[in-house]
Amino acid sequence: MSEGRNGLEELSAEQYRTLIEETSDVVSIIDDDGTVLYQSPNSKPVKGWSRTALLGENILDYIHPDDRGRVVDAFETLSNEEEFNEEVEFRFKPKEGDWIWLATTGTMPDPDSPIDGFITTSRNITERKETEQKLKSQRDDLELLNQVVRHDIRNDLQVVSTYAELLEDHLDEEGKEHLKRLKESNEQAAELTVTARDLTDVILQSESDLEPIPLKTVVDREVSELQSSQPDAEFTVSDSLEGISVHGDDMLETVFRNLLKNAVQHNDKETAKVSVSADVDGETVTIRVADNGPGVPDSQKETVFGKEEKGLESGGTGIGLYLVREIVTGYGGEIWIEDREESDGAVFVIELQAAE
Repeated sequence: MSEGRNGLEELSAEQYRTLIEETSDVVSIIDDDGTVLYQSPNSKPVKGWSRTALLGENILDYIHPDDRGRVVDAFETLSNEEEFNEEVEFRFKPKEGDWIWLATTGTMPDPDSPIDGFITTSRNITERKETEQKLKSQRDDLELLNQVVRHDIRNDLQVVSTYAELLEDHLDEEGKEHLKRLKESNEQAAELTVTARDLTDVILQSESDLEPIPLKTVVDREVSELQSSQPDAEFTVSDSLEGISVHGDDMLETVFRNLLKNAVQHNDKETAKVSVSADVDGETVTIRVADNGPGVPDSQKETVFGKEEKGLESGGTGIGLYLVREIVTGYGGEIWIEDREESDGAVFVIELQAAE
């Protein structure tokens, strides 16, 4: 064999033929009218037709009517630009069975080439397309479930809460004790719908541009809402949050709602005390949510974020902190837990990108 100009071995005609015949894709030659002039030997496993069965046939006759326009456009591009780098995907009719999916790229030979026609390379992507369709169907089902959680279930729970309030004046002491448990269960169910909604939002969330979010506005709003349900807890929001904005979206509310709620619900002191502070170092904002609870053992500083257990049945902090980490990392940030230096409790530290 001779050495090529770049030091690579040049292939003989026989080697070129073997290369085409052994490749897993189908190499075809198609003229300007769409007539098939050549197909490599593995046409049968990829396209469902033997290599000679389609010779002389117009390839468009085997392409799904809804996809022909895109294929014609691709070949027009090929005529003008000598190649199309992006694969064109279309449904193709095999000899037997239902439509299959092919992904095809093409090139236009050099005018001096002995090949007269378009050269295409095709591969079967039916399995991938079926998986994509299944995922789309699951996503549609999840969006429907999200609507049910957001509206129907929460509306029904609100009705239960309203009638529970009306019943209170009509019950004896024993009945009021049962009613108290009913209210508590109803509140827990309402919290679960919020968590399920947030989890669904995270799963369904597509990539979107983040925008500047005023930090203190978000924290103040979440503190105000939690204070109404936890009147005995003490919250302190430092003035250091004033004027700071971070890159985020509306899911940032979920981050602080879960962190603040976690600091209160898992507090073993008579009065739960929670403070929020922040500082800026260049392009990084570091936020600290500190509490006076029992703290978090070193062995659990990772597992509380649901790294191993993500289900609603998870013990400890459940799925809330898992959501927090998913959202924060989605912003390009980080979150970890530290011990309070001078007293009991834990500090949840969040680093986010500063925004103008």
